[in-house]
Amino acid sequence: MHIIGTVLGAGGATFAEVLSLQALKDGTVDPAETALLRLVYRVLRIGLIILVISGFGYFLFYRLTVDVKMLYEPRILAKLTILFFTLIAVIAWQAKMVPFWIGSAGSIVSWYALIILGTWRGLDASYMSIMIFYFLALPVVALILLLIRKKMGIKLPS
Repeated sequence: MHIIGTVLGAGGATFAEVLSLQALKDGTVDPAETALLRLVYRVLRIGLIILVISGFGYFLFYRLTVDVKMLYEPRILAKLTILFFTLIAVIAWQAKMVPFWIGSAGSIVSWYALIILGTWRGLDASYMSIMIFYFLALPVVALILLLIRKKMGIKLPS
């Protein structure tokens, strides 16, 4: 369930970015594009809900078993932190408190970071180094997306 939630989220974030690039290419988002983007955002939300519920299940499982030390693993702490940032970012983005280009980059980086941290079992890195890499990836991805939009002649929405 946890993997399914993460994959739905990362796939949804990827498709949301690709579809928004395509929709904004001509300067307007028509009703069909809006409907498709709404569907993708619904899948993203479902992925986030599944991830939070299954993550809470993992937390309870580790807390109630003898293997409590797993909760203090740097990879797990980083996943929890990034998931928390993702939840806050989604709320801020929906409330239009965050510009589109920042929310877009944050979504892509967060979801892919969660996939990488969830699947890279042998990762031997400290919490701080994981979080530094995460925060460095945010402006890099934002810049890459900005360059892609400029190359396509897309004007950024607010």
